[in-house]
Amino acid sequence: MALQLLHSFPLDTRLKDGSLFWQSPKRPPFPILFDFNDSLHYNFIVSTAKLFATIYCIPFTEKDMSEETIFKITSGMKIQEFRPSNKVVQTDETLRKPDPIPVSSEDERNAVLQLENAILASQAAQSDLQMKELAFEKDDDSNGHIDFITAASNLRARMYNIEPADRLKTKRIAGKIIPAIATSTAAVAGLVALELIKVVGGYPFQAYKNCFFNLAIPVIVFTETAEVRKTAIRNGISFTIWDRWTVFGKDDFTLLDFINAVKEKYGIEPTMVVQGVKMLYVPVMPGHVKRLKLTMQKLMKPSVDKKYADLTVSFAPEMDGEEDLAGPPVRYYFAHKNN
Repeated sequence: MALQLLHSFPLDTRLKDGSLFWQSPKRPPFPILFDFNDSLHYNFIVSTAKLFATIYCIPFTEKDMSEETIFKITSGMKIQEFRPSNKVVQTDETLRKPDPIPVSSEDERNAVLQLENAILASQAAQSDLQMKELAFEKDDDSNGHIDFITAASNLRARMYNIEPADRLKTKRIAGKIIPAIATSTAAVAGLVALELIKVVGGYPFQAYKNCFFNLAIPVIVFTETAEVRKTAIRNGISFTIWDRWTVFGKDDFTLLDFINAVKEKYGIEPTMVVQGVKMLYVPVMPGHVKRLKLTMQKLMKPSVDKKYADLTVSFAPEMDGEEDLAGPPVRYYFAHKNN
């Protein structure tokens, strides 16, 4: 990329008004030649290899990532000679960009079919086509995430003559870590410890306090807590925002068994069961009464690694004509055979 930029815009390139193209805030790049003995280059190769191996489900060992193995592979690689592209780069920012060419749905379907046919026609095994998502995790030093970001950003910084950042600074920026002042941390820890002592001692809620403090002013303000609001369902049954009911299922647990379990454990019978945006049981919906005989496994189709699902459950009101009353979330635990 750096070579192409310098080919398209040499260092002495001038704009129409006679000013230099490479002037602040634009910095000219300086091409970097690969050097195995450069720790920055080496770390980039190792961390990038780890990321690709994890994404494509390729197992690797410490020996695979050893310096000896990496050197053996890289030393046998031939880097193609740079061949400049003659593509014209538009530098006039005032020009209107051309409208994108619309793609019809028929063209999209044809493209998908061509891709599917190409995959089916290939001789690659199904295992060779497996991929998985990779979530950024800053606190695992073995996954290579922070190492890759550090190496890639510092390579770019070196190419544009920008001051590099060390690994800890990169981790703080990429991980969005907010630095804490030692005195504030100590004050928060002390205040939390005081409240925990009250919890262990079984003190009434009037003894607990909220605290706002600003050590720069300085100001410390304590406020008394209020009792959590209770939402009444009926028959003296109520819940708070901190409550969550739980039901432990079995392999043959039906929807009717779930409803009876809630009724037996919490004293009230559900009239509607919803999972996210999926309505599992709404009596007024056609065919939903037949669902009472279906198992919870069949209705929710959980993955093997999923242990539970949070359900929204409603109950009939005390007076006819009123809307159903929503209860606390009900966490239903699946009974997988491997558990």
